[in-house]
Amino acid sequence: MSKKVIDVSSYQGTIDWRKVKESGIQGAIIKVIRRDLNPDKQFENNWNGCEIAALPVIGVYNYSYATTMEKAKTDARRVLTILSGRKTKVWLDVEDVSLNGLGLTLLEIIKTYQNEVEHAGLEFGVYTGLSFYNSNLKPYISEPLCSFWIARYPSDIIMNVSGNPQFNKKPLINQLLEGWQYTSKGKLSGVSGNVDMNRFYTDFCEATVPADRKDKC
Repeated sequence: MSKKVIDVSSYQGTIDWRKVKESGIQGAIIKVIRRDLNPDKQFENNWNGCEIAALPVIGVYNYSYATTMEKAKTDARRVLTILSGRKTKVWLDVEDVSLNGLGLTLLEIIKTYQNEVEHAGLEFGVYTGLSFYNSNLKPYISEPLCSFWIARYPSDIIMNVSGNPQFNKKPLINQLLEGWQYTSKGKLSGVSGNVDMNRFYTDFCEATVPADRKDKC
């Protein structure tokens, strides 16, 4: 059975995470870092808000502009510094136009970032859109790489938490599909404006929820 997850950044402003959880959301993925390598302006607020609400932070994401292995290593290490020992999955967001056409170099960039994250004892995955995956990753990946979180929007209508995506439009890829981002036009209590909504297909760890609040997960 899939779980309902939202991903957020400073774009959503201040979030009422208690209301988010009460609405039926079961996990969150939080933007961790900006292009200038400073923390996302709402990162700490979002992390702490999820802890208070006993909502698992199932991952953080880094929108990547890395076009070299050295830059990927620098960015990964900065993310780990911001996390400062907190345990969660790190998603590398590879979709920027600067990454188009890199071929095998992009695969090496991903592997370099992955090595840094996994060496620190954290799980790693890649987020991207289905079109980007088919054009820039699928032709170059010859063996299992990592889990993937794929964006594919079957509809542009507003969707609420109780609504279901068109499951026949679920992305098909040659890697493990852990999550499907099916809309950027989600609406739910606790968030002003639109928010990305996802379905995740693996059981995720509740390590980010304090021990004395796990019974509220």
